[in-house]
Amino acid sequence: MEKKIRLAIEGMHCANCAMNIEKHYRETPGVVDVAVNLANNTGTVTFDADAATIDDMLHVFDDLSFTAEVIPEDAPLVDEGRRAKEAARTRRDIRVFAAAAVLTVLIVAIGMVPGWHMAVGGTLASLFTDGHPTHVQAMFAGNIALLVLTVPVQFCCGARFYKGAWGSLKGGSANMDVLVALGTSIAFLFSLWITFLPVLRNEWTDAEVALAINDGMPYFETCAMLITFVLLGKILEARAKGATNQAIEALMNLAPPTALVVRGGRQQEVPLAQVMAGDTVLVRPGEKIPVDAVVAEGSSEVDESMLTGESLPVVKGPGDEVTGGTVNATGSLTLKALRVGADSTLARIVRAVEDAQGSKAPVQRMADRIASVFVPVILLIALATFLVWFFFIPPEGVNSLLTQSLMPAIAVICVACPCALGLATPTALMVGMGKGAQLGILIKDGEVMERLGKLDAAVFDKTGTITAGTPAVVACDVPDDALRLAAALEARSEHPLARAVCAYAEQRGVLGTSQPGSGDACGLPVEDFQAVVGKGVRGIVEGHEVFVGSRVAVDGVDKGGFSFRDEPKPDARAAIAELEGSYGIGCYMVTGDEAETAAAVAAEVGIPADHVFAGVLPLAKAERVGEVRDGLSSGSGSGRAVVAFAGDGINDAPALAAADIGIVMASGTDVAIDAGQMVLMRNRLSDMVVALRLSRAIMRKIKQNLFWALIYNCIMIPLAAVGILAPALAGAAMALSSVTVVCNSLLLKRFR
Repeated sequence: MEKKIRLAIEGMHCANCAMNIEKHYRETPGVVDVAVNLANNTGTVTFDADAATIDDMLHVFDDLSFTAEVIPEDAPLVDEGRRAKEAARTRRDIRVFAAAAVLTVLIVAIGMVPGWHMAVGGTLASLFTDGHPTHVQAMFAGNIALLVLTVPVQFCCGARFYKGAWGSLKGGSANMDVLVALGTSIAFLFSLWITFLPVLRNEWTDAEVALAINDGMPYFETCAMLITFVLLGKILEARAKGATNQAIEALMNLAPPTALVVRGGRQQEVPLAQVMAGDTVLVRPGEKIPVDAVVAEGSSEVDESMLTGESLPVVKGPGDEVTGGTVNATGSLTLKALRVGADSTLARIVRAVEDAQGSKAPVQRMADRIASVFVPVILLIALATFLVWFFFIPPEGVNSLLTQSLMPAIAVICVACPCALGLATPTALMVGMGKGAQLGILIKDGEVMERLGKLDAAVFDKTGTITAGTPAVVACDVPDDALRLAAALEARSEHPLARAVCAYAEQRGVLGTSQPGSGDACGLPVEDFQAVVGKGVRGIVEGHEVFVGSRVAVDGVDKGGFSFRDEPKPDARAAIAELEGSYGIGCYMVTGDEAETAAAVAAEVGIPADHVFAGVLPLAKAERVGEVRDGLSSGSGSGRAVVAFAGDGINDAPALAAADIGIVMASGTDVAIDAGQMVLMRNRLSDMVVALRLSRAIMRKIKQNLFWALIYNCIMIPLAAVGILAPALAGAAMALSSVTVVCNSLLLKRFR
């Protein structure tokens, strides 16, 4: 039996960290699949519960420098505990950066402002000499001051890089921390050599100044600036990555923190987590509905726009279901809780978005392959850079041969950035899928997102997908007095046709406000009500014997009949026209209805007659999906066609599974989240066009991110190698590259 767990992982700094964790999991017995997300520091592991345990999955981290904990199944990824930890970590990082920045300013001032080095050094040296130190003694004292200021930056503020580097190397890979630690350590050790050169040579006289200068000034400011810039970059990156979770947090904040429940005859306000199925919940006007529930008493208008995007409020009365997170607008409601906690619609939506954000798109495989060899290749390039400068390029000015060769090599190490590659795909997916959730479109994983952008054809179920799924009266020759009696009788029935008759009677103004199935016969007495299976309903209304089927009889006299039709959704024709016209996607319809009815609906929404499959049983719908795919694949000669199926997620399950992309039209608030790979919350066919646009926008953003990450390294590494880019600037450029990629992904928030 397969089991899936979610992990909160701490200590990841770049793409190689995520890949190292995945590598160790794949080597662990029992693991079926693993995906680690650098963007939100989480992972999902699927394993064979008969071959391994959760403890086995956590023991993987024993040999790694990261820590992990299991996220409970009923807890969101972005919970209060994780928020608190992130906030504490951010405050700690800011304090470390502030200390590094203050010390770095002093180091740069002493080391690089003309005259300051010798002034500080002369003052210090005079304390240990006769008051008249030599030039070399003053220089040595100034270098010692720089060393004292640099040590806390290098080994305290920069401790995270050494810890991360050691953990990465111990785990059998090399990450960004290896590059930072190696680059700054080389610069520090070289500066240490220069600082103590007079001691090693025992040369302190002014006659030897030229020799000391020829060996070069120390590069302590390079070490400090590198670490400070990278720390700043990591803070900015963390802030930008945090913004990618805003969509999830916005969804989570839809639910109120508490609920007013009735227990033991008393009203009491309890935390939302303590509400149980079956509880009686009171919701006052203007309050958020805390849980999925059914209305027991009262009626009100409910604003469902936060979940469905529908701007108009929906009238809810006894027997109607309401969804947690929506807003009770006008009246007071007494509810009976149905689904709470992890089973609620809102929790399932949040979980679906979180799972999607944690998935990987196939396009990320290229970035993973590059990242896996990135650090070793950079180290080889740095070594080659050093050797070329050392053996083939004569030193210029006062620089020594060693100085001239080391600085470009250090710059190469410090400018290279695997982080941007690792963040290119997950940040775009997180922001894009979060935006989709806000628009009422749930896309289950990155692979579906990428497939959607390559869609060749879409097969639509008719009822509930292309059509509204509710029959309506389109013609009626029943007089008003008989229609009033018929509607009063039909108000006792839950049949869809009864609802259609009541709705039509209300439009004609003969019924009032009676709702079907409520038992309210608009004040008219109904006796001996009887449903005749397959034919209609009969009963006594105001002393008259009334029968309602496709025709109406009052006291045995035919009073006329109704014509019913399931009308196409208002946006169906425009959506299909855009799919076919703007995107070249072939549209097909499949239905169990007879050919004549199917042809009429298809013609009305613009689907060609030869693209209609009529009289198809539910199990045979999957075969029609295969036929469409096979026909397109053989006709194009360009490989396997990508075909989507859109249905209601219940009787269309075989077709949804057979399609490359299963699209579920959510039914009201009873969302079939688990039935398909994409859920259209607003039941609008036009949202499929929006999903297609969003998919292409996300894929464009991923490709942009990968392009900039690669082009950055392709440009900056040669600039560093030829000596144009100083090591300190190289560190700043490396830090900013990751921030640039994340900020580019955040632009998806502007998607409309």
